[in-house]
Amino acid sequence: MKNLYLRSAVALSCALSLAACGGDDDGTMQLGGTVENVTVSGLVLQNKGGPELKVEPNVSTFVFPDLIATNTEFDITIKSPPSNATCAMVNGKGKSSVYGVGNITVRCTLIPHDIKGKITGLTSGPLVIINGSYRLSIAANSTEFNMTTLAENKKDKLGQVGETMAYGLSVLHQPPGLTCRIDNAIGTMGKADVDHILITCN
Repeated sequence: MKNLYLRSAVALSCALSLAACGGDDDGTMQLGGTVENVTVSGLVLQNKGGPELKVEPNVSTFVFPDLIATNTEFDITIKSPPSNATCAMVNGKGKSSVYGVGNITVRCTLIPHDIKGKITGLTSGPLVIINGSYRLSIAANSTEFNMTTLAENKKDKLGQVGETMAYGLSVLHQPPGLTCRIDNAIGTMGKADVDHILITCN
């Protein structure tokens, strides 16, 4: 019974692992992992100088076509990142075991940009605008705005939008006695800051 339980536990571990445990006599298995924030083509991975693997956009996993044996060293590197992101390899170097290899992650961060523009007629305030769950309060008599602000630690930037991501600004709270509208409020972030937003208050 104890041996049966042990075999069942190993089988369950294999099933849950991203890279399957091999069923062959030589114990070969897949080498793969997960990817984050890959929205365009260009990500290329390589294991120890072997064949390159192109990772398609909008996928969450990758698997090298060549199987590896148990107790085999691997060293996955990023040959090239997507054009709109910076990427880091997590747990990309190690040795396979009978339980497979399932904790490798390629973590990509989309290159961020500002959303900003001009304001006319804001004679009272504040005006509160939002982009998704992020909000910005704009004081009276402001003539321009930038959705990007510094976090409390004065290092991290809040309110930026990554390349290829959609944005949509709207008014959450109108300023006292005024009605403001936002022109050019909806779009997709490109390779530069968005600076053509216009807020007009009457």
